[in-house]
Amino acid sequence: MNNLEKYHGQVIEQRPANFEMRPESDNETTSNLVAGVLRRWRIVLLTFLLLCFVGIPAIWLSIKPLYSVTGAVKVAPILTNILSGEEENYGGKSVYDRFMYTQAEMITSSRVIQRAADDLADKDLTFFKSGVPDPVAKLKHALKDTKPKPEPASILKRAILDGVITVAPARRSELILITTKSTKPHEAKVIVDAFISAYMAIEVSSSAQGEDQKLSVLENERRVLAEKLQTQRKAIRQLGQEYGTITLNSRQDMMLQRVASLLAELTKIEARRINLEAQVQLLEQTKEQSIEPDNLLRMREEYINNDPMVNVLTASVAQLDQELIVAKQTLAPTNPELKRKTGLLEALRARLEQCKKEASESFDDLVSKEIAKTGNQKLVNAKTELEQIAAYEKRLQEILAKEDSETIELGRRQLSIQDMQDQLALTKELHDKICRRIQELEMERKRPARISVAYNADIAHIRDKRIKYTMALIFGAMAAGMLLAFLRDKADLSLRTPDDVVKRIGVRIIGTTTSLHTIKPALLPRQVAEDYRTIRANLGLLNDGGLPKKLVVTSPGMRDGKTTFAINLATSMCKSGKNVLLIDGDLRKPDIAHLLNLPKGSRGLQDVLFGKELGQAVFSIPSTGLDVLAANSRNGVDAYELLVLPQTAQHINMVSQKYDHVIIDTPPVLAFPDALLWAKISDAVILTSIAGKTTAPDLKEAKEKLAEINARVLGTVLSNVPVSHSYYRYGYHYHSRDGQKGKKTTQADTKLLLPLQDVEDNSHGADS
Repeated sequence: MNNLEKYHGQVIEQRPANFEMRPESDNETTSNLVAGVLRRWRIVLLTFLLLCFVGIPAIWLSIKPLYSVTGAVKVAPILTNILSGEEENYGGKSVYDRFMYTQAEMITSSRVIQRAADDLADKDLTFFKSGVPDPVAKLKHALKDTKPKPEPASILKRAILDGVITVAPARRSELILITTKSTKPHEAKVIVDAFISAYMAIEVSSSAQGEDQKLSVLENERRVLAEKLQTQRKAIRQLGQEYGTITLNSRQDMMLQRVASLLAELTKIEARRINLEAQVQLLEQTKEQSIEPDNLLRMREEYINNDPMVNVLTASVAQLDQELIVAKQTLAPTNPELKRKTGLLEALRARLEQCKKEASESFDDLVSKEIAKTGNQKLVNAKTELEQIAAYEKRLQEILAKEDSETIELGRRQLSIQDMQDQLALTKELHDKICRRIQELEMERKRPARISVAYNADIAHIRDKRIKYTMALIFGAMAAGMLLAFLRDKADLSLRTPDDVVKRIGVRIIGTTTSLHTIKPALLPRQVAEDYRTIRANLGLLNDGGLPKKLVVTSPGMRDGKTTFAINLATSMCKSGKNVLLIDGDLRKPDIAHLLNLPKGSRGLQDVLFGKELGQAVFSIPSTGLDVLAANSRNGVDAYELLVLPQTAQHINMVSQKYDHVIIDTPPVLAFPDALLWAKISDAVILTSIAGKTTAPDLKEAKEKLAEINARVLGTVLSNVPVSHSYYRYGYHYHSRDGQKGKKTTQADTKLLLPLQDVEDNSHGADS
């Protein structure tokens, strides 16, 4: 059996659709960039050739080699001291760097420039004839300055400002480099040597003059400081003459101790005075001194008991009481004697009480007088002592004030002497330092100069930018071309590969059809047939193993391949043994009858919708067994009103019961609402698109419109794709290796399936 016969009627090496949206990786982004540039390679080539053709000759004609001629002046950072033999560092690296920059500015000063210009005036240099040495600077000068030719010094200054002549310290060295850039190296050497000679001549004279000025200033300052030293010593002697010494620390300590003793004594006297003042105030407020109650009661009892009358009456009462007790024992109660003694006892007791009362009153009067006398005496004594203490305190204060004033005056004089001694020490130190500096300057005159000529002018560098500019122009032209190609490709919103549809729109890819420009013409029919077999297989996967009963084929816009796809899909399904009806649902611009060469003037679809029998309106194609329900455009204006009628859906449902599958070709979604009405009647929808023509916004908008009416969109079929992106590319390579026998095996299956471009060529402007 032939190797191809066992695959007859089946999908060869089918590649299932990628139904999920994959994230775009960095590698894919790079590959998309490269692919976009390659697609626009003509823009890259044209831009590259144009820029190179214009730029390279301009570079080599306008730019000449530029010579950098350099001479150097050496500035020593360290010199040997003649006196000590040690190396002297002039202030460290930072100070040395500042000195280097200062000398570099000196070289470009007006004095040096004028002297160099005078030396160069008779050399007949073209530098002064043209005004500027560099071609670019010459052009700028010609545009900016149309005045008469300037003086040589002005030309040199302008060259310095333009960077033609530069003076700068060399990094990590002792050299100041003088550089001139010119296309004529001989003249540049003469200019550099002139600057070196002028600077050295001015520097030598300035250095000698500067040293003389330093010595003169230092000598004047030394004389002033010597006079100041004498004046300060005389003032110190005058301050210490009163005490016989200028060291007053011991005397000041003694006076401080005396003041401290007086102050302690004064503090005690003040405390005593305050105490006496409080006592006087208390005695004045309470004239009588109070006695404690217990003592007062005891003293009263003693006074009463010591009263003679009280003692006599007490003894008489005691004796009479004893006699009464005895009489009561011996005499009868009614005895007059007993009664007399009892009355006498009571009289004595009453008299005793009277005497005690009188004695108590006498005691109280005596106590009051004594207390008053004692309080007055204490108050007088306290006031007397207070006056004595106050007089003593006043005297102490006077002595303390005098001693304190003398101590403060002594301290101030000691501070003045100390300040004068400090000033004397500073003046003496500065005087000694100036004397040493005068000696050093006199010795420095005898040692070698710090600044000398390192080397005269010579060519240091030749800069030829033509090669670098040429290479930069080549790479820039290539980059500009690639950028223009990339921008042009990014501006193109058309979809080219299945991955573009999945990543940019998120629509499932059911399958692809191959472009005739990427495959051999002899293999194209078989490739197209196998493309549609792959699509049928993927439709089965999307519909739970079976193809939809009523399937609508539409597209976002015109000429997106929907009619071609509907015809080929219906033909492919018939060849697989299915009973299929193809309906031309585009009542505004029907093309199926024209593409399949059906009889003209037929109103198949309109007749069925108006009640005509299906058998009288359907055309059958014998070669494939496909039934076609065509249409014409006579009711194109009323297409929407016809489709929106309720009986339209009923008629289509009745028709679909007689067939395994009904495929409906509709108008574009974005052009007319007819496709949305057909989508609501059908079971599923397929969107067709053409690689390189259908744009992402159109396809996305069409998907969103179908989603708004809850239509079931199975996905999209991308037509006219390169074979490298086809969903059947593996099968193509497999058959292409099989030779002529493979062609004979599949000829019957592929004779009615045509590629997209062939149908477009035969449609004469129809929507394919």
